[in-house]
Amino acid sequence: MTGRNIISRELAESIRQCLGRKVKLTLKALVRYETKGDKTESRVLAFASCRLFVLTAKIPTRVDQHFHYLDIQALESRRPNQLTMTVCDRTYTYLTNGEEGNSHEVDQMLLTLATALKNIFPSVPFTHIIRKVEVDPSSRLRSIQELEAAVGNSLGSRRGRGRGSSSIGACGGFSTQYMCMCDYHGLPYREEVAWDVDNIYMSHDTRELYLHDFDYLEQKDLIAIISALEYNTWFTRLRVSHSKLSQDAVHRILHMLTKSLSMEELYLDNIAAKPEFAYKLSLSLLSNSALPLQKLDLSHNPIEDKGALHISNPIGRQSKGLAHLNMSYCSLTSKGVNMLSHSLTVNKFMSQTLGYLNLAGNSLKDDVNNLFNFLAQPNVLTLLDLSATDCAIDALFGALVRGCTSHLVTLKLSRNNFSSGALGGGG
Repeated sequence: MTGRNIISRELAESIRQCLGRKVKLTLKALVRYETKGDKTESRVLAFASCRLFVLTAKIPTRVDQHFHYLDIQALESRRPNQLTMTVCDRTYTYLTNGEEGNSHEVDQMLLTLATALKNIFPSVPFTHIIRKVEVDPSSRLRSIQELEAAVGNSLGSRRGRGRGSSSIGACGGFSTQYMCMCDYHGLPYREEVAWDVDNIYMSHDTRELYLHDFDYLEQKDLIAIISALEYNTWFTRLRVSHSKLSQDAVHRILHMLTKSLSMEELYLDNIAAKPEFAYKLSLSLLSNSALPLQKLDLSHNPIEDKGALHISNPIGRQSKGLAHLNMSYCSLTSKGVNMLSHSLTVNKFMSQTLGYLNLAGNSLKDDVNNLFNFLAQPNVLTLLDLSATDCAIDALFGALVRGCTSHLVTLKLSRNNFSSGALGGGG
């Protein structure tokens, strides 16, 4: 390493004083920051646990910029001594001070960044968090690939020995991820949240995060809890029942769904959601083809036919179908139910996966042939609830006889008008 690469003792001390003793750095690198044209300015890149600080190279130093790792959208290194980062749609290029053909320093920065993210999100691939990583030649990424393989093997062996043996932390490292998200959103870290998850949730071995358990917090504090689910693979269920959430909290749920690789069950019943929410939810579901969603509950929300139209799109495209769909008391009419039912029919997996369908409390007075068409094809429904819908019972039974005789166990039709024909009477 040449003299121009070395950070002096005085500059290192100035960095410590500037950032504070509580900020633990894993790597400091002296670089040249490309400004306009061919001009460059000296900077120090200081890598912390979840944030990159860009400091001036003069004494006393100051923070010129800082980026949370989760804001990094792309990493690129076309030349051995060049690192380009895209952060919040802005591009920053840094050059190391070593030999132009030597990529060691840039490779070390990339590995430091990957290691930091792997420490926080051990079970999620580096390139799922930072979606675009382009390095020439690609063999320079070998150390990161070896890191991911080692962590993956370690996680696999620990799973084989049981849940208590994992060193990544309780509930898939949730507390570390929560701390990271508190930093990301500029929110205070609540020790009681970490304690509840590490102790109560873990002792019950539950995979469901219930936001009602944290109703002692202010709405803004829920944002970091929800965000911590983005790359957590322990929790597979989110329950947000009977709550009125702030717009920011709702936005984080929608954002979480665009990132998650593990969320299988989503319970959003009675949260005062309206058609606009259904539209945004549909966009989130469509944007993440890797989301393993199996159960969706939007009951007791006035999403209306307009909302049903929106949500029908991702339902029809669910790559593995759904096992559970609850759209009861959603202010739907026959029009909305027909759209939903059409999406169930066109999804080639749904007839083999959907075991629970609840449309109770919606108005099905008019023609719902699409629903009857779905029910008439062979399916695996075990529960069907059409209570208080005013549906045509005669036509319903005709469909059930054709498609629902093998698996249906529970049929709920209370508060509907039964004709003598439907009951098997009359002649």
